[in-house]
Amino acid sequence: MATPYRNVAKAALMSWPPYYSEEEAEKKIQTESIQELESHVGAISSVKYAVIGIAKQIGFTEEETTKFFEAVVNGPEDAEIFGLVREKVKGFSEEKILEVLSTIHDGWIVENSSEDKFKKKAADKKLRQYAPLDLIGWNEVKNDLLFLVPILTAVGVQVNEETLSQAYHARVAGYMEKMKISKQSDLTALVQQGKKYYPILPEELEKRLLPMSEDVSEQIIQNWTAKDQETLQIFTTGRPMPTGGRKQ
Repeated sequence: MATPYRNVAKAALMSWPPYYSEEEAEKKIQTESIQELESHVGAISSVKYAVIGIAKQIGFTEEETTKFFEAVVNGPEDAEIFGLVREKVKGFSEEKILEVLSTIHDGWIVENSSEDKFKKKAADKKLRQYAPLDLIGWNEVKNDLLFLVPILTAVGVQVNEETLSQAYHARVAGYMEKMKISKQSDLTALVQQGKKYYPILPEELEKRLLPMSEDVSEQIIQNWTAKDQETLQIFTTGRPMPTGGRKQ
């Protein structure tokens, strides 16, 4: 057995370059310190926001949240706080899981808002990542399951990616209807609202994004076109794909 953090680290070691084998990754999580693992995976920040997101959904106090985070990272695997979380997450819905994923993504925005990071994202044409969960595409959203699933598994919550994808696209449809998004100019106008539409944006990041609102909206749509046909369908028609036609 390993702590949730170490299981996150194992998944990251196998998923990211240089792509360790399962045997190699298992050896590293069993023998290396947290600091050594972090030098390879840099996952602790997203794990922290995953814990904060779960804690918000179950009404934890700040003290309980701190204990939960410490147990997720350092153990023990049978820490008393895990039992308390396990009781409170019974019936944890897909919508709540999406709220936790939103917290993880919002945390990433805050932690990656420096000028250097912004310049790199601009050069890589990934400014679309500085948008709310509802706009970044299922392909981006499911990537953050790497940080969340080991924690939820430790407290008895199983994640079904298919039903979670359906819940995400239902959320996207509601968001697009609420924000009246049906063409790129609508999306550009939304991005131009900065913190008014996405309050989590740090002020300096907002200032950098506003002049590039059209680039952001274009990159968002390009991502849907390439990797999230269901969201593209909602955007172009206002309706999700029939269940049998979902592409993920």
